[in-house]
Amino acid sequence: MKQLLIVGLLALSLPVFAQQGVSPLGFPVDVELKAGGLDLVNTDTGDVGNVATVTLLNQDRREAFCVATFVNGPERPSPLRVRLAPGEKTVLTQAFQREIVRVRVSIECNED
Repeated sequence: MKQLLIVGLLALSLPVFAQQGVSPLGFPVDVELKAGGLDLVNTDTGDVGNVATVTLLNQDRREAFCVATFVNGPERPSPLRVRLAPGEKTVLTQAFQREIVRVRVSIECNED
């Protein structure tokens, strides 16, 4: 009887883990960077659970103003705005509610 109860509880917990986006393989993050004549570099991308990350480095001597949009299928994208001083590095993050298959990030920067 105890074994049946344990198996039942495990079976009920599996959908909870699936909804939280637990994925041993992760997901791809594609980045399109329009630097606007500035020396900006996308140094890294990654994922933590259901959160996509992009690391951006301003190698220019001028301050940059960037707008990043993370797109994951049907969820409504919300733009992130960031101001980067010369030599500054920042990590942009976006959490998603649905399971992530692929994230596309569009970053457009201009001199501020």
